[in-house]
Amino acid sequence: MQVLLDGQPLVVDRPSLASALEHAVASARGRGRIVVEVKGDGVVLSGDDLSSPSDSERPYQKLDMISADPRVLVRQTVLDAVEALESVRHEQARAMEQVQTGEVGEALTTLQGAFVTWQAARDVVSRGAQLLSIDLETVELQGVPEGVTFATATKDLLTHLAQLKNALEQQDWSALSDVVGYDLDSDAQHWHALLTGFADYIKGLSPGAGV
Repeated sequence: MQVLLDGQPLVVDRPSLASALEHAVASARGRGRIVVEVKGDGVVLSGDDLSSPSDSERPYQKLDMISADPRVLVRQTVLDAVEALESVRHEQARAMEQVQTGEVGEALTTLQGAFVTWQAARDVVSRGAQLLSIDLETVELQGVPEGVTFATATKDLLTHLAQLKNALEQQDWSALSDVVGYDLDSDAQHWHALLTGFADYIKGLSPGAGV
């Protein structure tokens, strides 16, 4: 079985997926990188294939693995989240207008997309911090309003989402409009600043952070 990591041959103890992954992860870690893609005979392997890799010999003729700098990977996902939050503000503003003009059903559809982005932004932060071994409670970010942290921003966001749910249940369209147009807009601005500061912080990390 031929095993390649970033195009370079890799010597493994056994011609199995499990052994190849073990050696590839160790080799990548030694260069401050992580394995981000595995192809078996040209087909990208899924998470299910990789979570419990087979140790049977020669399941593939060729394994081709790609590694990446985790700092670059996480920073790009954070910057993508920054861009997505810019769109969220527009979506929330449109939802507020729809509520005010009586288009409640349309507003809820608009907000569904915003909710998905909010969840994705939170996931990006938690997973990125875990991957790079960053303590979000102590990290100091530039360009963030005083008193605003990921912890406070998360608490505010969850509070406002709960208020939005309550307004929907009560069919209080005025309260719904206020939460969407003002509270969630403020949340978006704070998260935008936090994510931008987080991306800058990651850029300054030393190679191999979290690996």
